[in-house]
This record gives sequence, structure tokens and C-alpha cells, in this order.
Amino acid sequence: MKKIIISILGITILFGINIDIFNNKIKKVNRRLDDFIDYSVCSGQAKAIESEIFREYAANKIDKLRKGLDAKSNEVLDYVLEAMVYTRFYKNSPWEKGNISFPKEHIEHMNRWYTEFSDIKSKYDLGGCNEIVPEVFYFHHGLRFTNPKVLNYIKGKDIIDCGAYIGDSVLVLRYYTNATIYCYEFSKTNIKAFEKVMKLNSVSSKYIIVPVALSDEVGNVRVEKEKEANSARQLKEGDGYSVKKTTIDEEAKERNFKIGLIKADVEGDGMRIVKGAINTIKQHRPVLSLAVYHNTDELFGIKPFLEENLKDYIFEFHLQQFELGNFNEMILFCYPKELL
Repeated sequence: MKKIIISILGITILFGINIDIFNNKIKKVNRRLDDFIDYSVCSGQAKAIESEIFREYAANKIDKLRKGLDAKSNEVLDYVLEAMVYTRFYKNSPWEKGNISFPKEHIEHMNRWYTEFSDIKSKYDLGGCNEIVPEVFYFHHGLRFTNPKVLNYIKGKDIIDCGAYIGDSVLVLRYYTNATIYCYEFSKTNIKAFEKVMKLNSVSSKYIIVPVALSDEVGNVRVEKEKEANSARQLKEGDGYSVKKTTIDEEAKERNFKIGLIKADVEGDGMRIVKGAINTIKQHRPVLSLAVYHNTDELFGIKPFLEENLKDYIFEFHLQQFELGNFNEMILFCYPKELL
């Protein structure tokens, strides 16, 4: 039994309400309180109750991800929990106020990003696309500040770029390998912009564009029509043109891969790509940079799936953007334990 105290016009009312009811039937509980609460005045009180229930639920989900993580990754997950509650209840609420802040190290990165931004912007030409973003051009998808042993491991091996967009990632990833970057991008509009960006930045080698979609199965799918290049393009059915979809495991059978890094930021299809790559990951033991912020499958599913299927891997969560209150562009960064 958990007691809830609600103050109405200076009068304190004490309710004893089973917490299980709150966890599963918040609306029914609210109806039970209708006789006692004027919601036009005290709706914030009821929302405070609901926010505590949501916090408990989210905290339980986040705690399942903490297994084997270092202190920095746990600080990231602490922030993610606060961001979830903040976005859902506090951000636009006239009643509740929530305090949220980045981990200290991330604040230091933010200050450095703003210091470096002008130089970074002048270094790259994206053909009029205004997407000089920190996850790519500052953090380098997790590579810039990682252990040098991880970088040495990648240097002579291929990179698989899942969701290559307009080639922005290639502009930074090319400095981390002497081998080939295989750029998987199914969007015709994005591929056209990709080729333009390569020319503008005088990049003529080290990459191969593979115009197929990566997933957990092989087949064909008709996708939505396109008007312009879009970094948020997800593989979903539409009335546009047909594209081939395949898996990294199938690609590995056809190509002579020697994989050092798989980077995937595919607008919510990350879980499918990992499932379709698991045999290749087991064989090549690459470094993984996986976006896990698009949906619950990515955030709560990818790490447990990899832990179940891989032996001796290090897992880290990295924040890669500087908009306080969300965790967009967060990645799960993984590498074989033997590198340490």
C-alpha cells in the first residue's frame, strides 16, 4: 500500500492506494479521485502522480541496460532517464518543473564543439545541405575519443556504413581506415547527393556505394517517393520505386569483407540490421557504432541481443548531440574485449 498526499486549496487529503493500480490503471485511479479533485485547478497534482509511475517504469527498463557498463555509460543512462521524464511531463507543463543537465564530460564536449564549429564547417562542403552535425563531424560516430587500440584495430579493415545518407560519414570515416568503406544507401535522391558531395570534397577513392537497403531478410520492397535528400529516410513501403533489401550476412558471402567497423544509423531499423548481421559480427568481431535512440527496439533490444549472441565485448553508451532534454543521436559503441 502506497499513500498519496494531495493538497487542495490548503486542505491536505491522504489517500491510501495500491501502487499496482497506479502502475497499470492510472486512468481508472484518476476517475476514483474525481469526486475529490477539481481538475481545472489541480490537474498538475494528478500528472505528478502519473509522472512518478512513468519514472519507475522507465527506470526499470534503463536498469536492465546497465549490466557491465562503465561509470561514464551509467551517467549517460542517468541522463536518458531524466530526459524521458522531462520530455513527457515537464517540458511543456505549466504545473511541474523538472531540472535536467548533461553529464559533466558532455558539457565539456559541448563547449569544445562550439569552439571548433567554424573550422569544421569551413572544412567540409555538403553541397548546400546544412547538416554539419556533432555526431558525424565532432564525435566521428564514437571513434574520435575512443581507445587508440580500437582505432589501430580498424585501420587496415573495411568499414560498413549502414545508412550512408549523402556521404557525410565517409568524409570522416575515410581517415580511420586504409581499406574500403562500403556505403549502403537505398534512396536514389540521397545517392545522387552523395555523389555530388564526394566531388565537392575531392573524394574519389576508398568508398563503394551499394544501392540496396539492409535489413534482417532478403527481398524487394517498394519505397516512398522522394523529393529531396533526407537523413531521416526509413525503409518503409510506399508507392514509389522498388529497391532490393538484403542482410549484412548475405553481403558478406558475396564480398570479400574484412570488417573493422559497422556503423548503423537507419532511422529505427537498427535492430533488424543487427539481427541480419549477427553471423558476420561473430566471425569478424568488428567495432560497432549503432544508433539506439529512434525507438524502444533499438534502445532496449540491441544491447541484450548482442550480449546474448557475442562473447567478450565491451559496451558503452555515448551521447552525441547537445540539445538538452533529449538523447537524439545516442549510440551503443561496442568493441571486442581482447583489444584492451
